[in-house]
Amino acid sequence: MREFLKGLELDPETIDKIMGKMGSQIEIDKSKDDKISDLEAKIVDLKRENKNLKTDNKNLTLSMEEKDKSLENLQSITNENKTLKAEIKMGGSEVKKEFSKFVMSEVMAKVDDNNDFDTVLENYKKDNPQYFGETVVKKVQSSPSVGTGEPVQNTTNDIMNNILRGK
Repeated sequence: MREFLKGLELDPETIDKIMGKMGSQIEIDKSKDDKISDLEAKIVDLKRENKNLKTDNKNLTLSMEEKDKSLENLQSITNENKTLKAEIKMGGSEVKKEFSKFVMSEVMAKVDDNNDFDTVLENYKKDNPQYFGETVVKKVQSSPSVGTGEPVQNTTNDIMNNILRGK
């Protein structure tokens, strides 16, 4: 380059200034090339990190779905447990057999964070004594028709009493 500038018949001082300027420009260009290389390396790293984050996100999503399913199963088991406990308590509550399911559903509907099953059941017993205690079956005898000679048929009342007694 120096020879080229001498061929243009430039004085040595001007040639030195031009060469100095070119040298500093070359350093600037090298610095820019280094920065570009650094940025390209960062881009590669960021792309790799992005890919890893996407994989992590996918794994976390799958993990959350599994936890949601487990939570649903646990909730189902908890509800079954509550129902079984309620059925056991209903068995010892002297509820009339024919009203057991009805009373249990009524009581369960009133159970919440502030009122447990036992408390609600006791209050329900006080408010609805007709569902508790021994079942009293009144047997009403109807008289057969006189003079027909036919056997006595069961009345509706007899049939219902037999159903309640499990006969």
